[in-house]
Amino acid sequence: MTSTICIDLPPYVNSKGIWVEFDDSEWWLKPSLPLLEFQLIVLCFSLAITYFFLKRFGISKISCQILIGLAFGWSWNEWDEAKRKHLNVGSQEVLALLAELGYTLYTFLIAAKVDLRMTVATGKSALLIGISALLLPLITETLVVSMVVEDWELTLRQRLALPALSSFHAKSSFPVVASLVKELHIMNSELGRLGLSSALVNDIFGTFILTMQVQIRRYYLNTSSVSTELGALMMLILVAFFVLRPTMFWIIKQTPQGMPVKSCYIDGVVSLAFLYIVLGNITGHASIIGAYVLGLAIPNGAPLASTLVSKIECLVENVFMPIFVTTCALRADLSKISTTAFDVVFTKLNIILLCVACTVKLVASVSSSKYCKLPFKDALALSLIMCSKGPVELMAYTVSRDNRFIDNELFGCFVVWVLFFATIVPIAVKRLYDPSRKYAGYQNRNIMHLNRFSDKLRLLACIHQHENVNAIIHLLNLSCPTIENSIVVHIFHLIELPGQITPIFISHKRQGNPFDKRSYSQQIIRSFDKFERENEGTAYVECFTSVSPCTKMHNDVCTLALDKIASFIILPFHITWTVDGSIERVDKNVRTLNYSILERAPCSVGIFAHRRKLEHFKARKRSSYSVCVIFLGGKDDREALSYAKRMVNDLRVELTVLRLQASKDYQNRSKSLNSWEHVMDEEVVKDFKGKCLGDERVVYEEEVCTDGQKTALILRKVVDMFDLMIVGRRNGLETPQTDGLDEWNEFPELGHLGDLIASSDINTGTSLLVIQQQISHDISKHTL
Repeated sequence: MTSTICIDLPPYVNSKGIWVEFDDSEWWLKPSLPLLEFQLIVLCFSLAITYFFLKRFGISKISCQILIGLAFGWSWNEWDEAKRKHLNVGSQEVLALLAELGYTLYTFLIAAKVDLRMTVATGKSALLIGISALLLPLITETLVVSMVVEDWELTLRQRLALPALSSFHAKSSFPVVASLVKELHIMNSELGRLGLSSALVNDIFGTFILTMQVQIRRYYLNTSSVSTELGALMMLILVAFFVLRPTMFWIIKQTPQGMPVKSCYIDGVVSLAFLYIVLGNITGHASIIGAYVLGLAIPNGAPLASTLVSKIECLVENVFMPIFVTTCALRADLSKISTTAFDVVFTKLNIILLCVACTVKLVASVSSSKYCKLPFKDALALSLIMCSKGPVELMAYTVSRDNRFIDNELFGCFVVWVLFFATIVPIAVKRLYDPSRKYAGYQNRNIMHLNRFSDKLRLLACIHQHENVNAIIHLLNLSCPTIENSIVVHIFHLIELPGQITPIFISHKRQGNPFDKRSYSQQIIRSFDKFERENEGTAYVECFTSVSPCTKMHNDVCTLALDKIASFIILPFHITWTVDGSIERVDKNVRTLNYSILERAPCSVGIFAHRRKLEHFKARKRSSYSVCVIFLGGKDDREALSYAKRMVNDLRVELTVLRLQASKDYQNRSKSLNSWEHVMDEEVVKDFKGKCLGDERVVYEEEVCTDGQKTALILRKVVDMFDLMIVGRRNGLETPQTDGLDEWNEFPELGHLGDLIASSDINTGTSLLVIQQQISHDISKHTL
């Protein structure tokens, strides 16, 4: 069918207003700007409504965007003319231009966040999985084509397009996999890291093969221009990496540490990106080639890439990319597809190749993953991740359709294929893979169950800011490292970096020179190296660094604690105070991280709020350090008392244990209702008295508290008498001693007592350590 479209030249951009054109019923849609605004409103509103209802079923955003595009691309019968005029992508070139610009910027950002060194550091497992998931489907497709291509009649144009389409069926797109693992919140998990590495290997080799096939096809179509275009592309690459990249390193040197890059430099880089887009088009290549080349030349991470990403990523991901995906799907009219479409030879062959490539890739990924000793469920989840589809595939199929290498019916099949995998893969991976499953276990990893004669105390201390270093060193010194009871400390420096698409994990002991220019944690490493020298023979320190989004860091912390058999994780509190007691910094991201670790940790956890009163031992003029443990009962309080018992081994520590007991009537009821917990409390207290009360530095006191008000009065009275207060978190435990305290609970992660001590109402210099004993994971839920 053909249609006639009338346009005005020069085109109208802005409307002349209702009072001038009120006699025309469609006056407000004739100028280009009101029409574009109308299209954006309709698409964005439809996307928001669709995702609101479908997200509860696990449907991803890209699936909703494709569904909206297919809905508007579907034939509306008598309304087709109005839809074609106002909603179809062909009705307004500005919308198509906006969509392509969005995808170009998306490609630029993805390239800027890729660390090229990751390809060199890729492990054998990722190399094997990535290459096998590419070559085996590609070889199988080639064999299928060689068997049928002579019998089936194909045009020259179809024969030239077939190798490129086969490569796209076989390869995995790194940007699509990165978006998927980010959406599933498994970027920092073992499976997420392996999936990213495997996809990167697959994408690099697949892109190389695809590029060679495209150039061969173009050579057959236009021999004279290919060498010129390749030469121009090589010139763009050389200029980007040998002229512009050193310039960007100069910009980084001009930026003070910890500060964002100046806006003028960011504007310059964005201008260069648009210049490379134009040069890519002029040299005969797609617009995304220039953006991708310049993006790879940008030094990833802080401060340049991170500042660039933080400024434009939100606009690209939430505005441009939804428009791009929707307008790609708009081109597919599924209502026009009939059974006769599948009788077309080229369409039938591509559908066969698509099914063959997906099946072989799935089998190859599972087999290679099992060879790398992954559990079957994890191997299946990883293979589904490698088969995921998204915007990159949509772009490839759309370009093929616009250049008439595939017809509308085959393009519609491809869009449905992308929709199927974009919907099924996230749901299936969520069912198959649970990162917290590995934290489940029967082994006790806490301080209370350590053998005092044979077990070393293994600690994992997290560092966010340099201010946390002295606080952690103070606490480690109070942990009393001795030759008989040495400690093993794993320092974990956590860095949030938005300009990094792949998380970085660094073990500084394994580096040849841990103080090289690439080290993220030089000052922290030096501080704890000094601590290790001062405690030679009694403390062993190993430093690690994680560079990743803050919302995913808990997986790194829990995994490292599991691998290093840690008994105790030390977390800095999200608030830091000045010497005079005023609040210096509040970091909500750190608070969210602490919550996540408390819920998933494979061992005991302590949140340390440093209030500047606790000084380094050598800087103290006093010879003693007062520590107080508030004991109410429960496993968290037992863990706190066990940690405090270790401190008594240091002759400079004076320990006070204040046990707040309920009334006799409540104690008698508690014995009958929860006899085992009561027995455990009494046993721990009895053991403490027998081993520690003979020392004049240890004081044990008991007081009866009938309600939370009396507990608060006692804490306010004694808090300034000590350098450090240790309490149990006691999450979910309700006793008369804490009755009513939850009404003013400002920091639930600290428990009732910890919240009271850290409250702004008590302006004290006393530091606080809140301890939660190893939580009991539901092992049956995670059983394979």
